[in-house]
Amino acid sequence: MHRNAFKTLILALLTACVWSSGARADWEFIGGEGAAVHTARVCNGTDKVLCLELGCAQGDPLAFRLTSQNMAGMVAAARLDTLLFVGSQLAGSLDFSQSGLESFHAPLEETHLRGIQRLKAGIRAQLHVWYSGDAAPEVHRFTLIGSQNAISAVEQYCPQPDFAAREVERRTLKDPASQILGDMREACTVLDGQLTVGENFDVAIDIDGTPPMDLRVNHGAMVCDSTPDMVCGPAGCLTSFWLGLEDGRYRRVFLDAIQDAALTGQPGVLTLSLKGTRCGDGDDAGPCGRRYELDGFELKPQQ
Repeated sequence: MHRNAFKTLILALLTACVWSSGARADWEFIGGEGAAVHTARVCNGTDKVLCLELGCAQGDPLAFRLTSQNMAGMVAAARLDTLLFVGSQLAGSLDFSQSGLESFHAPLEETHLRGIQRLKAGIRAQLHVWYSGDAAPEVHRFTLIGSQNAISAVEQYCPQPDFAAREVERRTLKDPASQILGDMREACTVLDGQLTVGENFDVAIDIDGTPPMDLRVNHGAMVCDSTPDMVCGPAGCLTSFWLGLEDGRYRRVFLDAIQDAALTGQPGVLTLSLKGTRCGDGDDAGPCGRRYELDGFELKPQQ
């Protein structure tokens, strides 16, 4: 959501909400025909208030939000890791980022859809909030009275995100090798290790036969001395292939463990050396060579 749109949303919500002891305990729907903001919301607390919301500003997709008042931890936090439970069942892991003073936004993921149905049908919910990785979470409890009507109403006005387009965009990076190297170095540090990078970690190749050049990243060329098998195993080493785009970025078309790969001379087709169940029955099958072909932005086995 654009920052200005989100500010509009927050102002509308604050105007509609009574932050004192009059804050409602059950779910309510705010919005409707002609409104710029639509939200299903539940709040808890009196002096310290936390509201869990599911809604959108006009033209934006459905998303989760948190707004609060007089909660010092949330003023200082740039992001919040949270787990949402309905009864004893996990309804979703929500990654909130700060979007204003004591206000946070978390995108709706496809994996959350089942959790939304649980919110509609449940009796009570809990939100576990972590301000840092080494501290216990705060637990906030909400009723689900009225959730069915409020969430159903907001779904009439707020479209779901284009999950497929979002996934494609997440697989698109300016510098995949640097991103992968940074992630691997961070993971190795957490495991008290030192990372070394061998030859042929990232190699320019021509997958589709058209410029710009594409990229192969051999994740197995990075070795964490405390966990040497982090990205390698009997099936091979994790490898990713990336198509070069005209805007200078790369889009990932393959990520899996392989033994090796070779160009076939046919644009869009690679021969991957595999081992395990992809070669036949059992984890010890193979090695074997299988041809993979580009299908849009996916390398898929040829039928």
